[in-house]
Amino acid sequence: MRRRRNRAAAVALTAVLGTAPMALPSPAHAADAKEYGLPIPDVTPTGIAAASGGGAWFTEAQGGIGRVDAKGKITEYRIPNNSAKGTGFPDAIATASDGAVWFTDGSQLVSRVGRVDPATGAVSTFEMPADSLPNARITGIAAGANGAMWLATTDNGSIVKITASGSAGVLTTFATGLNPYSVTVGPDQAVWFTSQDGQVGRLDPATGAVTTYAPPGAMGGAPSIGEITSGGGKIWFTEPGNGKIGSIDPASGEISEFAVPTTDARPTGLTVRPDGSVWFTESSSSNIGMLDPSTGQINEYPLPATLSGPFRVTSGADGKLWYTAPGRGRVGNVDPADPPSGFPHSATPGYGPGFPTMISATQNRCPSNSLCISQVTTGGNTKIGSFALDLPPSAIRITGYIGDPDSSGLPVLKPPVTGKQFEGKPVDVPGGIVGQLPLIGPILGKTPAAMWAVNKLTVTQSLAGPVHLLQVPGGFGAETSINIKLNNSLLGDNCVIGPVPASLAPTFTGGSFANDPQLGWAGGQMDIKAPIAIPKAHGCGPFGILDGVINQMMGLPSPAANNSMNLTGILTFGIGSNASNVPDSLKANSNPTVAKLRAALQAQNAKKHTAKPAAHIAKKHTYKLKARH
Repeated sequence: MRRRRNRAAAVALTAVLGTAPMALPSPAHAADAKEYGLPIPDVTPTGIAAASGGGAWFTEAQGGIGRVDAKGKITEYRIPNNSAKGTGFPDAIATASDGAVWFTDGSQLVSRVGRVDPATGAVSTFEMPADSLPNARITGIAAGANGAMWLATTDNGSIVKITASGSAGVLTTFATGLNPYSVTVGPDQAVWFTSQDGQVGRLDPATGAVTTYAPPGAMGGAPSIGEITSGGGKIWFTEPGNGKIGSIDPASGEISEFAVPTTDARPTGLTVRPDGSVWFTESSSSNIGMLDPSTGQINEYPLPATLSGPFRVTSGADGKLWYTAPGRGRVGNVDPADPPSGFPHSATPGYGPGFPTMISATQNRCPSNSLCISQVTTGGNTKIGSFALDLPPSAIRITGYIGDPDSSGLPVLKPPVTGKQFEGKPVDVPGGIVGQLPLIGPILGKTPAAMWAVNKLTVTQSLAGPVHLLQVPGGFGAETSINIKLNNSLLGDNCVIGPVPASLAPTFTGGSFANDPQLGWAGGQMDIKAPIAIPKAHGCGPFGILDGVINQMMGLPSPAANNSMNLTGILTFGIGSNASNVPDSLKANSNPTVAKLRAALQAQNAKKHTAKPAAHIAKKHTYKLKARH
C-alpha cells in the first residue's frame, strides 16, 4: 500500500509543478527488480522464454544459450558450430507446445534454428536451405500447434514453419513480400508478424494469403515497429521509434495505439499476463511498463540501473516477469504484483526526433560521437618458453574509442572517459613458484609446500605503450606492447617481463559482426592466435638478484617460435554517448574511418523499407532438413 501512495504522491506533485514525472530527478528507490549479472556481460543476452517450474531460458547473441533458475543461478550452454564452422548469433527464443525450447540464429552466413532439450541442455540445430532462403536472417520465433514453430526472416522476407521429430525436420516457407521481424500466433490461429517497413502482417497458413495493416503512428519514427504477441483476444505490438504500444482486433481489424509517457522511451519487447495486462520494456530509458487494456492507462517502473537496455520480456511460470538487459549483460525479474517504486528513468539522447537510441553501459564510457570499442577475453591460454598458463574468462579487457592516426600511420585507441583502458585480472599460477622449477616443478607443485603463502604466484598484464588499431577481415585487430608482471612476496613489486610487442589479428568466428537489428551496437566472437617474442625478466627480488632464477625457470628470453597467445573473446562496438568530455576532433568529425562506421551504425538503427501492397498470396514451399548436433 505504501508504494501505491508514493506513486500517487509523485503524480500529484508533478501535476502541481506542471511537469511530466520523467522530468524530475529520480530519487533513490528500492531495487525491487532482481537482476543477475552474467559471467561475461558482453555475451549480449537478447531473447527470453519461460522455463518450466520457474526461471527462464535466454539467448546470448555473442555466446550461446543460458538458463536462470528461480533463485538466480545461471547455467550456460554452448551451441554447436554451424556448417561453415562459425559460432552464429543466437537471438530470439520460445518454448514449443511440447516443452522443447527453440531459438533463432541471426547469422547471415548460415541461418539456422536450434532446439534445446530442457532436461539436459543438449542442442540440435537445423540450417535453412541457402539456395532457397538466401540471406534468411531469422529474428523472430513463436510456438504453433503440435510442437511446430513459426519463424520470421527479416532480410529474406519469409515466414517459415518448422516441425521436428528426432533428427528430421520439415520446413514450410511463405514468401510475404515484406520484411518480417517478430512473429506470433493469434487467437484466430493465423500467423501475425511485424514488418520493418512499419506494417503488421497476417498470414493465413491454410491459403497463404497475407494481409497487411498500417498503424498510423508506426511510420513516424525508426525503428518503426518491434515485437509482437497475442493475448486477451488481441494482437499487441510495440512502436519503438514512435513511443507507442499498439493493438489490432483480429475480428474487426481495428487498430489502437497508446502513447508511453516517457519521451523517447523506445518500447521494445512485450508480453501479456493471464490477467490481460500488457507489460513491456523501455530499452532507451531502462524502465518496464504496464498497460491496462480496459482503461488505456500506462504505468512505468524504473529498473535498478540506467543504460540496461531492457529488451525482451516474458511471463514466467513462477508468476514473475523475466527480461533481458543486454546493455549491462544481465537477466532480471519483476513481480507484477509488487513492481519497483520510484520515478521512471529518462531516456538516453536519441539521434534526433523519432530516432530514440538504445545505449549500452559500455558506449557511455566513450565520448559522444566517437566509435567505442571493447574487447574482452573469454578464455584461452598463453605459453612463454617453458611456462604455460590458462586464462580464465574476462582476464583481459581493452576499452576505448578510435582516434586519429599517430606517427605510425595507424589509428590510436584512446582511453575511455570513465574507467581504465586496460583491465587485467590477476591470474593464479598453479603450483606457484616451486611449480615452475625445471623437471621437478610439476611434482613439487602438488605437495604441501605449494600451499605456502610465500610460494603463491599470480600474473597480471598492463599496457606498455599505445594501442593501434588494425583493420582485419570482418572487423578490428590491435597492435600494442604489454608488460607481464609476476606477483610474489619474494619477487617484490617490480618483477616484470616486457615490454612484449603483440600483434593481435583476430579471426571473427561468426563470419562478421551482428546483433539483433533492434540493438544499438554490434558485436562478434573472435579467436586470436599470436606468436610473441618474449624478452628477459627484470626487477625480480631486491636489486634484481632473482632475475637469473626467473629467466632460467621460464626459459627467457624466448623467440616467437617458442611462444604463443591463444585467446577467445568478444569485440563490441557502437557510438559513444558520454557528453562530459568530447574532444574537438570528434566534434569536427575529422576521422574518416570513424565517420564511415558511425554512419553505418546510424543507418542500421534508422533502416526503413518500402511498403508493399496491402494483400497478396504468398508462395509456399516445403523442404526436408536434417539436424546437426
